[in-house]
Amino acid sequence: MPDYILRSITSTGTINGSLSPAAVRDIVRRYGAAIGIPDLQPHDLRRTHARLARNAGCPLETIQATLGHASVRTTEVYTRTGLEANAGDWIGFE
Repeated sequence: MPDYILRSITSTGTINGSLSPAAVRDIVRRYGAAIGIPDLQPHDLRRTHARLARNAGCPLETIQATLGHASVRTTEVYTRTGLEANAGDWIGFE
């Protein structure tokens, strides 16, 4: 059986398989709206994870592995700062 990160649980406590991408999106959007970020997307959370990990001194190669990137260059894009950054890169930052 594969290792699931996100599992669904019924109201009776039965643990099911992996959450669907649509379910993850709906959960993120619901809680994003609750905290005042109604357009929050799961991908925003990936970028925020990458930035927070990098700012904490995590090696790019470790972030690359957690995000499942084939290329460290892609991970560098996720951890970018400065003029090339977009609004989604700054969720969770002051």
